[in-house]
Amino acid sequence: MTGAARPVVSVLIPCWNAAASIERALGSVLGEQGVPLECVVVDDGSTDGTLDLVRAVAARDPRVSVLALPTNQGVSNARNRGLELVRGEWLTLLDADDRFLPGGLGTLAAAALAGDAAAIIGQQVWWDGRRRWRTPMYDVRDIREPGRKSLATHPGLLYFVSPHAKLLHRDCWGGLEFHGRVLGDQPWIIRALLRAGDRIEVLGDTVYEWYRPAASVPSTSITATTRSSVQRGVEAVGVAAEALASVREEAAHHLDALASERVAASYAGRLLSSDLAAHVGRALDRADPEIGLLFDAIGEFVAGLAAAGTAASDALARNIVEPPLRRWHRIGPAGRSGYWRLFDVVNGTDRDLARHGANPFDRLGLRVAISGRSGVRLAAARVLLLAGRSVTLGGRAWRTALRAARG
Repeated sequence: MTGAARPVVSVLIPCWNAAASIERALGSVLGEQGVPLECVVVDDGSTDGTLDLVRAVAARDPRVSVLALPTNQGVSNARNRGLELVRGEWLTLLDADDRFLPGGLGTLAAAALAGDAAAIIGQQVWWDGRRRWRTPMYDVRDIREPGRKSLATHPGLLYFVSPHAKLLHRDCWGGLEFHGRVLGDQPWIIRALLRAGDRIEVLGDTVYEWYRPAASVPSTSITATTRSSVQRGVEAVGVAAEALASVREEAAHHLDALASERVAASYAGRLLSSDLAAHVGRALDRADPEIGLLFDAIGEFVAGLAAAGTAASDALARNIVEPPLRRWHRIGPAGRSGYWRLFDVVNGTDRDLARHGANPFDRLGLRVAISGRSGVRLAAARVLLLAGRSVTLGGRAWRTALRAARG
């Protein structure tokens, strides 16, 4: 593409062994004819013919350029190498097993060129090859309602910090790098959005389809992370601590002290309720004998929150403390010791831990667990927490039904 006119939009696609989906992903970009664009594909040492397929598309369409890396070094490295090459004023990232919905990229670009926004966020749907849906955690007002926003005024945006369905001005991301194979994109996106300030434009249009294969379907996507072990969960906790530190530092550059800490606390809650809770849940599903290591790692993370002045939140009680108590039979003796060490750290961080329960049963169950660890007290706490879970799930079902009834 040497000598070609500078594109307005750059689309960066890292890929690894994506022969089954890369042409579909590229087609969703190249079908957009309404805006000058380039598509930079970084092949991360594929061995399945992906590179040949991309080169064939590039031979037909000069908007596509290819960088072939000799060995697989992970998605963050591939993205960073691509960032060195992109030339557009605006940037969006696309995973090789995802796609832009028809007209989606054009919708983002039109919004970017129509005003003074520095970041455009569209809506996305999940797809597993058979059905499409939105997750409850994503279906929140700050994400779903259109309008001009910032992370300081709309912290719910922190639950949509994947690189998908976004268009970012170069001023927001220049000089930023991705780091790590786990959670590597979150601090990059959050720091870019902090730089956008109050010039984040959220659209109501659904522009992106994110592929999330069913558990029974193997995935070789460059962004698919193997999460089948406690060791990977411990790694994620360490990365989460580093990500939170980098976000707090960036926020301090752009916001006053109160708003900066509010953003950091909101991000800590997001990490606990979504990312770290997911590793706890998977370890419980497997009855992993090493789950105690994960509890200890999370305990260190929580202790760091306390040292930074961030109080334990609802996320700690509801997503980290309560689930293991409900599923106590899935934890072996060593894991139970690790759990109580974590429990003591959390309780020491927030002496009002029990008030963070989602309902009266949960709150009472936490009080019982705090009061002692005898077999009788533990059994009573579990019964109360299981009852609380039933109440919470029933409430969600009613809310889902009401939303469906309202159209």
